[in-house]
Amino acid sequence: MHHPYCSFYNALYISGRLIIALLLIWAPVTGVAVDLTLTLAAWNIEHLAAEDNQGCRPREAGDYKAIRRYLRQAGADVIAFQEVENLRAAQRVFPASDYDIHISERPTREFPECYDIARDRLMQRTGFAVRKDLAARLGLKPVRQPDVRELKGSHESGRWGVYIVLEPVAAEGGDLQPLHMLSIHLKSGCTYQAVTGKKAGSHCRLLHGQVETLSGWINARARLGQDFIIAGDFNRQLDQLSDEVWLRLESGGRNGTYVDLEKALHGVKHPRPYNPKYPFAIDHIVYNRALDGLAVEEETFFDVRADTYSDHLPLFTVFDLARAEGDEN
Repeated sequence: MHHPYCSFYNALYISGRLIIALLLIWAPVTGVAVDLTLTLAAWNIEHLAAEDNQGCRPREAGDYKAIRRYLRQAGADVIAFQEVENLRAAQRVFPASDYDIHISERPTREFPECYDIARDRLMQRTGFAVRKDLAARLGLKPVRQPDVRELKGSHESGRWGVYIVLEPVAAEGGDLQPLHMLSIHLKSGCTYQAVTGKKAGSHCRLLHGQVETLSGWINARARLGQDFIIAGDFNRQLDQLSDEVWLRLESGGRNGTYVDLEKALHGVKHPRPYNPKYPFAIDHIVYNRALDGLAVEEETFFDVRADTYSDHLPLFTVFDLARAEGDEN
């Protein structure tokens, strides 16, 4: 004989299944449980070479595998990278099956030997690795722009900035606005010194020229009302009190106007300072004021788990794009 309790529990089970199914159907429409976060990382990967045992940071095959595994676990959607030799080197840690890679077109040249090892110094290129599923998940696709060659400074083959725009895909983009992104690697040797005046050395004067170029790029975006992010190795401790470079970036440089900038982890000391006397970071993620409302501060950090892979720690930050959509309603 069929027990009446069985009928009750069967009906409850079927009703529960129906409710779950309806929630799954409803979720994409209402925005329930939809992940609209964009995770960005900036990482100088320290002389990442295309071949094993080459360059100033020679690595074995296992080292590349470890970096690739770390990046997969870290889960960034967009990585602004520096010090990568070429496309093949980038693909060794950013598999072509998972990432679109946009790397500097800076021409190859020869360099003197490394400072501390008897090996040839290789090219150092900037770029972006963008997850291929970004369009499906967030409705954004990377569109390459011409490199910002003027960042080379006085050296004809100095480092160029790589410029992409994350543009909304027509059907999926919704209210999202294009996001202009620049990966940079500025001149070293002037982390906190004066960049102008009689005390400014050659490295600092070169950095000053790059800052003027960067200020021009920022002003162009601001005049057009465009959201922008600059990420990478600034080689400058922008968090020191009244830093000259930071003030110049905000003031617009020689011919610009003031632009209110924000910076990930503003004023926070670096977890692995090279010199405790000057404990601030030289890798930064800088963006316009409008994006500050999208930044998730509690998910912004330097990842100390990566300290065996490079002499720089990757900087992560998260932008909640759902907040932008909410502002439009």
